[in-house]
Amino acid sequence: MFVVGIVASVAGIVLFHTALSRTIRANELTPIPFGKRPQTSPRGSATMRGIGAGLIVLGAVLVAGEGWQWVMMIVIGGPAAAFAVLALHNRRVARAGRSNEAS
Repeated sequence: MFVVGIVASVAGIVLFHTALSRTIRANELTPIPFGKRPQTSPRGSATMRGIGAGLIVLGAVLVAGEGWQWVMMIVIGGPAAAFAVLALHNRRVARAGRSNEAS
């Protein structure tokens, strides 16, 4: 079950981040708020995020028998990377906005 859990977790994280990248491309010039809907949401991205989150949780449950550290790496690692990507995107948009105002 451990291998199946790792595969499910990796598939969920990849799916979640694919949906996030589609959302970032659709909102290239606007910031994306944390915990709220983005201004433009690509078709199917919410479904992809939902399925990805479900696979992440399934994978965490399946690897829980091997130790809590695996669960923490899966549950914290994937979403932490997503928050970092959103923060970088929002900072890039803010800097671009300031540089456009100065021109």
